[in-house]
Amino acid sequence: MADFHVQITKELNDRIKQYYLSNGLTKSQGIRNLIELGLYNSELNKNNEFNSALLSKIYSKTIYTIDLVEKLYSDLEISNNSNPKDNKVLQEFKMNRYKDKFDD
Repeated sequence: MADFHVQITKELNDRIKQYYLSNGLTKSQGIRNLIELGLYNSELNKNNEFNSALLSKIYSKTIYTIDLVEKLYSDLEISNNSNPKDNKVLQEFKMNRYKDKFDD
């Protein structure tokens, strides 16, 4: 094991002491656990930022798709408001698509 020394403030030392005493650990084990948790949380934060960026892109593309559908509907000048649930072809398409989603 590597042996190193670090200077910390009294407040931080008190927090570390509270942590290792409340978890039934030695000082060395407590510090090791805190360092490992800090590194793990750093990785989680990076993953969360990446996922947040992906969700933002998905949201943006969803809004864009909705706008395109509305534009298409407007450009087609459809005046007949039909119930999509009554459209057999559409329902068949949805069922086939739904089945394909869950087939492995």
